Amino acid sequence: MKIGLTSTRRLDPEPLSSVFARAARAGERRVAAKRSGVRPGQTAERGAPKRERNAAETRRRILEAATAELAAKGYDGARLGTIARAAGVQQALIHHYFGDKEGLHAEVVRAGFAAMTEGVWTLLSRMDAPTKGRKRRTVKELEAVAEGFVDLILRFFAENRAFIAILHHDAVRSDQPAATIFSDTVGPVFEAIIERIDEMKRRGEIRKDVDARHLVLSCVAMAAFPFQEEAFVGAIWKEPIGGAFVAARKAHIVETILAMVLPKR
Repeated sequence: MKIGLTSTRRLDPEPLSSVFARAARAGERRVAAKRSGVRPGQTAERGAPKRERNAAETRRRILEAATAELAAKGYDGARLGTIARAAGVQQALIHHYFGDKEGLHAEVVRAGFAAMTEGVWTLLSRMDAPTKGRKRRTVKELEAVAEGFVDLILRFFAENRAFIAILHHDAVRSDQPAATIFSDTVGPVFEAIIERIDEMKRRGEIRKDVDARHLVLSCVAMAAFPFQEEAFVGAIWKEPIGGAFVAARKAHIVETILAMVLPKR
């Protein structure tokens, strides 16, 4: 989907269900190739595609059931037997595909972070597009960039409550395995955003005294807080945290960011 910086169309964060389906297909292809010895590009036996589809569907169901169980009970409280029953499979299949509970948990977390970052990578590629020979982007183009990022972050948190609950549970674990996955998955995206902001400073599009790291952190915090601390916000906010709230929150965050970064006129 091609989107110009001034487009009103939005980039959609990929739903976890889609990420799970893709991860399941990729995982089963790896397993099937290893089992059969078929290299990429070679022709496998005739029945392989159907088995691969069935196995990918099984993996997807396991990942979705694991997400619900981990969100409700956390890692320590989650039970593989409960996940297997919810997915409609034998528990042995979980061990077959993911090894153990730690491996299953890691795959769920990795898929969640992938859903978070893929839309951002797409938006970053749009930022790298030429500005038609002009030295600087217009204020309208900068506003579109800000709206794109804020929209992605807000809707990810609004639409992936189960994944956010998993991260809440993981935050109190002493080993915090999600932190390593987060660093490997989100870290490169964070650094890429910082590079783009620094480039915008060099081009004179935004103020030179903008601290890129604090700017990104503030943007994420403003978008994420209502969903990470929904009980607290619900106690002081009389309106439902739904579509109207998200739209108003987006407008406020974009306005705040632009006030922080645009050069003084």
